[in-house]
Amino acid sequence: MTDGDTLPSGAATGLRTRFAGFVAPGLPHDRSNRLARALGLRPAERPAEGPAEGPAGSGALALLLTDGGAAEADSLWLPPVAAWVEPAASDEDGRGVAALLAEASGTDLYVNLTTATAHDLQLGGRLLAAIGARHPLSGHRRDDIELALHEAVSNALVHGNLGVSGMKELSAQELERFSRDLGDGLADPVLAARRIAIAVRIDPPQTAPAGHGPGPAGSRPEDAPENGRALATVEITDQGAGFVPRRPERAGASGRGLDLIGSIADGLEIEDGGRRIRLRFRL
Repeated sequence: MTDGDTLPSGAATGLRTRFAGFVAPGLPHDRSNRLARALGLRPAERPAEGPAEGPAGSGALALLLTDGGAAEADSLWLPPVAAWVEPAASDEDGRGVAALLAEASGTDLYVNLTTATAHDLQLGGRLLAAIGARHPLSGHRRDDIELALHEAVSNALVHGNLGVSGMKELSAQELERFSRDLGDGLADPVLAARRIAIAVRIDPPQTAPAGHGPGPAGSRPEDAPENGRALATVEITDQGAGFVPRRPERAGASGRGLDLIGSIADGLEIEDGGRRIRLRFRL
């Protein structure tokens, strides 16, 4: 995927979330009103306490970000907020936001941010909080999933969108080079404006035994929740140059993230030349 390409809709199928409104703490009042008219959604001062109505419910809110710092509030990553979208500066008529929210409606949780904004938000922990608010997680499982999400998001941002090579060895020289390349990438307006998209689907446990009866609409047999456990599917898409996975012995000092992710996730797929990773977690 090249700069400026539209991010793919991924595996989202069907309507899973209906948005009733949006929260936009960093938007000027007049632009917020224009977006409300364009989107057909009501602006809200802040999320109301309590969960949304759930998949295909009408109580979900979208958080529209023009100031990354606004998303640091923990409450903005809990229900009823189900999408976190950063409008493009040029999107005055709301068409870009409308397209992203249409994509988000096919998911249970959705993130679409620039690299510059996402880099400062510790998205792995934010995503875990959003998932955990919808499905309780044990402490051990919670920590493992957060680690896998952090690694996958970091790979997409640093190695994907910013094009920073991993450390080839554990040395002060390589650490200095890595830090310098990271800073240079974030200072590049083209690279910093590249997008990361994260789509999450949470499917409840199936009532029939595994292999007896259909799974969730649009799913494949291997996606079906088993043994009374829900299944979270997380797709992370970047706009980098892509990559070809290397063997662990040739990965280098900071190139073993996929091995770590694969040891935690219950499923891992790499698509679109390395620009999209799909993770599955039994909850």
